[in-house]
Amino acid sequence: MKPLALLLACSLAASAQDASLIKNPSFEEPVISARTSERDGANPALAAEGTTSWTQFHVEARSQEKSGGELVVGMTNQFARTGKQSIFIDFKEVSVQRRSFLMTDILPVKAGHLYRFALWGRIDSKRPLSLDQRRPLMKLEFEYFTSDPETQCDRSDYGTQMIPGSLDRLMFFSTKWTEYFRIVRTPEDAAFMKVTVRWETDKVPGVTDGAIYFDDVSVVALRGGESLAPLDPAAPTPPVPDEAAEPAPKEKP
Repeated sequence: MKPLALLLACSLAASAQDASLIKNPSFEEPVISARTSERDGANPALAAEGTTSWTQFHVEARSQEKSGGELVVGMTNQFARTGKQSIFIDFKEVSVQRRSFLMTDILPVKAGHLYRFALWGRIDSKRPLSLDQRRPLMKLEFEYFTSDPETQCDRSDYGTQMIPGSLDRLMFFSTKWTEYFRIVRTPEDAAFMKVTVRWETDKVPGVTDGAIYFDDVSVVALRGGESLAPLDPAAPTPPVPDEAAEPAPKEKP
């Protein structure tokens, strides 16, 4: 998407959207007193019932081999865009494939409607995930369900973002928080949606070492984003912006 069109899309989205569907969006629950790993209880899915939209946040056990570095996820009160807490994803000299994920509960949605998923990220300045090493991936998966939450719709949507970005377009920086977003249209038979964010390394040779923080997740319906004509399940999904990146500055992330 061209810069001017992307700027217009961001402006319209920011001014024409409903309240977010996410509870505990800035990871303020459970309250922690220091940087703490998920294995030690720092997990937004463990917040009091009814106060959080998160159901899972952890590293896949089968990806944690004895050698090849370690992937740690958790919560911290050292960095936050809003509130006092955020989550962190920490790659500790990872040279093999490692995977972690954050998953929402099923969220009520309108069929054939545009929804904007967004989260804010910031690279750790002391241990940056830089362009000159094997870069990890952030992957999004949007699953849709009918009015029967046990029945999944035929279509899912996906998105992928390299961290901190590409050589000519950085997404995340160590000097400021930046927003990544993805817009999707729900299928015509959808009544619920579940979002999964994955952070992982692939099988490309190299070492990944560094950390990144995330805060302020939102899922909002875009006003005027409803379908104006009967939806055709076989029709391709209209093109939407995949990321809100900006041209890379001369400084390193």
